[in-house]
Amino acid sequence: MKKVFFSLLVIMILFLFNDNYAQNSHDGVNPTPITASITAKGTVLSPISITTTRDLDFGIDILPGITKAIDKVSNSGGKFSINGEAGKEVNITITAPTSLYSGTNTLPISFSQTDAGYKVTGGTIIDFDPANPVNANIGSDGALEIYLGGSVVPVFTQVAGDYVGTVVVVFNYTGN
Repeated sequence: MKKVFFSLLVIMILFLFNDNYAQNSHDGVNPTPITASITAKGTVLSPISITTTRDLDFGIDILPGITKAIDKVSNSGGKFSINGEAGKEVNITITAPTSLYSGTNTLPISFSQTDAGYKVTGGTIIDFDPANPVNANIGSDGALEIYLGGSVVPVFTQVAGDYVGTVVVVFNYTGN
């Protein structure tokens, strides 16, 4: 037992007085640092391209005092086509006017909570409120279509003329 105790005591003393740090120099020899590396990488998504496929057209027969509504999926409804990275999520923001203009004359335009919609190729239209931004996933073929309907509300004394306004749709990748 004394031999075991004495052996342990000698080992402890050697340990306490020995310089055992891996990064300190020992006997004038500098240690070799240990290194590792990783690769930094990333893929830039293809830009989104937008095509205006069809204007929102209320036609040439708007009658004073009678509201005229256009369904988003009709041949007169507005339509945008976008192409981007398949399966990626985009944010869709629509900025629509509150009036159309003919010189200084105005024609009120309004949009319901279901006057906008989006769909991927082969899918069904998903309605959304054009006043609120919405997120949607681009289809597996890289395509997404946006539809817009609305209503014009002429007064009984509406001045005749060609009225126009601009609808702006902004698409951005969300990172999802």
